[in-house]
Amino acid sequence: MSKLNAAIKFDGKWFVARCLDLPVTSQGETFDQAKANLAEAIELYIETWGAEEVEDSIGEPKLAKVEVAV
Repeated sequence: MSKLNAAIKFDGKWFVARCLDLPVTSQGETFDQAKANLAEAIELYIETWGAEEVEDSIGEPKLAKVEVAV
């Protein structure tokens, strides 16, 4: 059992859940549903690519705001 970092944000209609350790994103109508859907998507990712990929990716994220011109 691994604990991975995730960010979940409401986009106005859906809760979008993104894993910060792996290239996996999911969504749900509620926060809890988005979190559960992300967990399922991560499990499928691990089944496809292997656990070694996860072990190499896990770590404490460093969050920073980045200013960009839009």
